[in-house]
Amino acid sequence: MNPSDISRAADVLRRVVRRTPLEPSARLSAEVGVPVLLKREDLQVCRSYKVRGAYHLISSLSTEERRCGVVCASAGNHGQGVAYSCSQLGIPGRVYLPATTPSQKRGRIAALGGDFVTPAVAGRSFDDADLAARRDSMRTGAVLVHPFDDDRTVAGQGTVAVEITEQCRERIGTVIVPVGGGGLIAGMLLWLKHRLPDVHVVGAEPAGAASMRAALSAGGPVSLTHLDPFVDGAAVARVGRIGYEVVRDLVDELVLVPEGAVCVEMVDLYQTEGIIAEPAGALACAAARMPLRHKPKGTVVCVLSGGNNDIFRYSDVLARARQHAALRSTQRRGRRVSSRKRVNR
Repeated sequence: MNPSDISRAADVLRRVVRRTPLEPSARLSAEVGVPVLLKREDLQVCRSYKVRGAYHLISSLSTEERRCGVVCASAGNHGQGVAYSCSQLGIPGRVYLPATTPSQKRGRIAALGGDFVTPAVAGRSFDDADLAARRDSMRTGAVLVHPFDDDRTVAGQGTVAVEITEQCRERIGTVIVPVGGGGLIAGMLLWLKHRLPDVHVVGAEPAGAASMRAALSAGGPVSLTHLDPFVDGAAVARVGRIGYEVVRDLVDELVLVPEGAVCVEMVDLYQTEGIIAEPAGALACAAARMPLRHKPKGTVVCVLSGGNNDIFRYSDVLARARQHAALRSTQRRGRRVSSRKRVNR
């Protein structure tokens, strides 16, 4: 796959997806010290960028493949993209979901897919659902629509970067991208490093599901033995081959974002900007507030990747945000005491 594939995907998707806004965040700009823009994929069709990859792949199928239908595994957002694509193209599909998928996402899949899509629960993690989807594909001949480890999916997801380069009139210094299975950051890296080779691309990965960090350390994708499913849209035990190879070769920095920091950012996005972000959607914005190895220069773009958050999760979000804020406060007090002791000595 190359940048030309992403350009062609953009041509296919222009008539299907929304050209989501690139909006300034006064709050983050003041905190980071440079202009910060939010790429609002929470306002996308299905409220997530995932529809880009799903539609691009499914629309490329042959007549015979369309007759066989499609199948996928999803933590929720990819399933919505597949459901929407199936209903638009008149193709039957099945979506396998882990039991941890929020009810809001399950309901949206059923509503978007209508009579064309059948949702099913399989296991407790994305990887359990993925195994069920692969077995279904082998048994029935349905085409597997992978959420991140297929060139067609990655090309579609990379069109987020195409829009950013078209929309931003300022010099882009840093782009921060959430990392789950690696499809979004792979597609965006391929495009950005082709068009803006000096841009600093940062991957933001949930600390409790750091499968890309594990892959980079091991020299290839490996399965995590423990996974925190809280950041459900990015909680993947094993990254894809495509994402790993592109990140290995092109990414400038990969940061681990504590789940508590994600919750603090979700609350601040809601309280200040009035944005409802799901945990994975807030990853990039939360990473912008962390000390990066490369101090941002020029405009920072954060991909706000999704807004499918279940309102019943907010009690957990608030509890985690308070716990994280209290921990940070304790750490800051400890550093001040330690500093005073060094001065007194």
